Amino acid sequence: MRADFASGAALWVAFALLWTALPLAPRAQRPVAAPPAGGAARLLWGLPLDLNREDPRTLEVLPGIGPSRARAIAAARPFCRPSDLGRVPGIGPVTLRRLAGQVAASGPKSKCGD
Repeated sequence: MRADFASGAALWVAFALLWTALPLAPRAQRPVAAPPAGGAARLLWGLPLDLNREDPRTLEVLPGIGPSRARAIAAARPFCRPSDLGRVPGIGPVTLRRLAGQVAASGPKSKCGD
């Protein structure tokens, strides 16, 4: 009698594990959080950092940008487009290619000629 109970219990546990592993019923979906409005976390969502709005400390997370270049970027504002970043000392074509897609510029319309 004991052997029947043990084998039956093992069968029941195996069935329960299999049942919970199968996606037979729709499961509750976790809501996706909205992307952050600003800051370095935007990069985790695949969103670019705004050269005209981010503080120098946030700009330091960009590849090839250290504290002194981040301060130089903040001092050279406003930017009309990301390619304007090339006017900052120490930022050349290689750095611009590396930053492509990671930065954006929402410059003031009056100074950008738009």
